[in-house]
Amino acid sequence: MKSKRRDAFAPKEFPATLFRPPDKRGDDWPDEPDVRRAVTYFRDFIGQDEWKKRRNAAANRLYAASLGRVDETDRGRYFDESDVFGWYLFLAEAFIDHVWNFEPTFGSRVVPVFKAIGRGLDLLLSVDGVEERARRLVSSERRQPNGGLFELLVASAYRSSGARVKFVPERRGLSRTYDMDVEIGSRSFAVECKRLETSQYGERERAAMRELWRPSATGFSQNEQSAFCDVHFRIPIDRVPPAYLTEKSLEWLRSDMPSLLWSDDMSYGAMGELDLDPLREVLDDHHVLASSSRMLELLSGRYVRHANYIQLSRLKLAENPRYVHECDLAVLLRWESASPEAIDAKARDITTKLSEASDQLPAGRPGIVHIGFEAVEGDDVERARHRKIIERAQAFDPRGKPLEYVYCHYFVPESPPDQAWAFDETLQWVGIAPTGPHPLGETMLILPAEGVREGPHWR
Repeated sequence: MKSKRRDAFAPKEFPATLFRPPDKRGDDWPDEPDVRRAVTYFRDFIGQDEWKKRRNAAANRLYAASLGRVDETDRGRYFDESDVFGWYLFLAEAFIDHVWNFEPTFGSRVVPVFKAIGRGLDLLLSVDGVEERARRLVSSERRQPNGGLFELLVASAYRSSGARVKFVPERRGLSRTYDMDVEIGSRSFAVECKRLETSQYGERERAAMRELWRPSATGFSQNEQSAFCDVHFRIPIDRVPPAYLTEKSLEWLRSDMPSLLWSDDMSYGAMGELDLDPLREVLDDHHVLASSSRMLELLSGRYVRHANYIQLSRLKLAENPRYVHECDLAVLLRWESASPEAIDAKARDITTKLSEASDQLPAGRPGIVHIGFEAVEGDDVERARHRKIIERAQAFDPRGKPLEYVYCHYFVPESPPDQAWAFDETLQWVGIAPTGPHPLGETMLILPAEGVREGPHWR
């Protein structure tokens, strides 16, 4: 006998119409030829029948998460970690053909990458070994596709700078090699790429904040009290007493005042009644994507880029259950971890990745290392990271390897309330033992050359 719980998580076979583009596109939904080229390129490696299965699985996970039906052990993720590339391809395809399935927070990370790959696809197709590299990406590396996508972006950037590029074949069962050979003019380089994932420190902070806020959120909702709290911590989150926010909540409720303001050694912040009217006025005529930046803007009063939120709300969902039709209760926390210790911990050091990359470079040939990472922890963190990279890279010992340059690529995805996505990028390079000018110039990996301003994104 099947359990009701297992049936609730059973995958559904969605109709083809869920993924079918409209016959006519409105002016507010233009086609994106570069994204389409990349989607078609990767999809052809998968095959039509296999892609239908993987797309249906991605849609199942998206809608199950939207309805709160994802198993608690999966931490509410919108995607299955066994096929992250399938999720990426689903988002890119949704953006161009079935936008009702598009998830903007994750999509803002994916669509700019696909757009850049599509824009440079003609050059990429001239790279030796690119077909085998793409085939691995969509199949054996589907769990962790960020590294492979990063390699394609780096290869495309070198080709656009006039270099000849060749991917080095993978040697299974043998020691790992570098990623690509690059020849530009009379110079030749061995190039290794490393993709740095988001910090575990930040994940631990978010988990700790859920526990700190849970009693207050539960109490407010049980008392039918819509509330908004905005708190900025002066100490690391793991040093905040467990009852700290609960005590602030009780202090506000006992004060019989509309709001509470405070500033102490641990934090400063405000807590008070949340006004649902701005959201309700919009919902009178439109549906709003649940937990989107637009929803958060309407609840909190303003949009804050890369802010951390915890939201609890009572909703009546639209026909598409990812969208809100009515809301009569909302409890919202916006929080920032701004202590010097936390900022330093989140400004991850590149030394480990740089050491791994250097070890994979050959001993008798000039080498270059590219390290890419998302920069979404806030401008203070990125300033600290920038300083740390310069210090650690200049002090790095390649142990006899002729390492000439290290390039660091800061990727800054964003899902503003008035746009499907936005993207910033910063390029930082450090000479280790250069014998000539750095070969990539100021070429960005994702942003097109036109319209790029000088200086880092945090200025």
